[in-house]
Amino acid sequence: MGVHAYFSSDDSAEEALRLFTQAIEHKQSLAKSYLMRGASKEILKQYPEALEDLQASQALDVSNPRLFYYYGQLYFREGLNYRAIHYFDSAIAKDAKSADFYNARAIVESTQGAFDKVLADEDMALRLDSVNDNYLINRGFARTRLNEPDEAVADYNRALTIKKTQKGFANRGYAYAQLGKFEQAIADYTSALTFNPSDGQVLCLRGICFKALGKKESACADFKKSAALQYQPALQLVRDNCD
Repeated sequence: MGVHAYFSSDDSAEEALRLFTQAIEHKQSLAKSYLMRGASKEILKQYPEALEDLQASQALDVSNPRLFYYYGQLYFREGLNYRAIHYFDSAIAKDAKSADFYNARAIVESTQGAFDKVLADEDMALRLDSVNDNYLINRGFARTRLNEPDEAVADYNRALTIKKTQKGFANRGYAYAQLGKFEQAIADYTSALTFNPSDGQVLCLRGICFKALGKKESACADFKKSAALQYQPALQLVRDNCD
């Protein structure tokens, strides 16, 4: 279970912050209370204060693998990817059976372009939790980057069976486009837009598929909507393709 699984919104993180502050004031489960208050501060982007709480927790109990996981989350949020990897490595060394540790490391590896490593970590995460749609989507994304679109579609199919999400439809659409299956890609991008009709990137990608099918009017309609949303690649597509 990751930091977002504990706190699904800023409001719940604020409530957790209040509750764990009370626990600390009453000296209840101090190591865990500092740890979880630090995690809630990460969500609220209070990074220096979060670090102080994690350090306080570490001074009381250095054995908890989730402490290293939250250090990794903190450093990833601050853009310190190599330090984040170090702490996720430490978390996994202490507890090799927590799927979210592998997934967290895979997310950092993805930002580094290390997609072979992403595959390995998401494979492990899915061995431990085979019905997590996020892990499947992340592995599918790595497979598209490794030019394995058929395998990516298979992952997205499984993910969308578990839970229908904008990210799942949009990513599967991209994989279908890689395969030249533009009608299927358009259908998936259209489904993705039902979650957020103002997603400039998805509009632009759907427009590219319409263009590939020779449907200039539909393509330009999407390019213009995307450009109006300030999605930069669409601006050039409008200039190049639309009257």
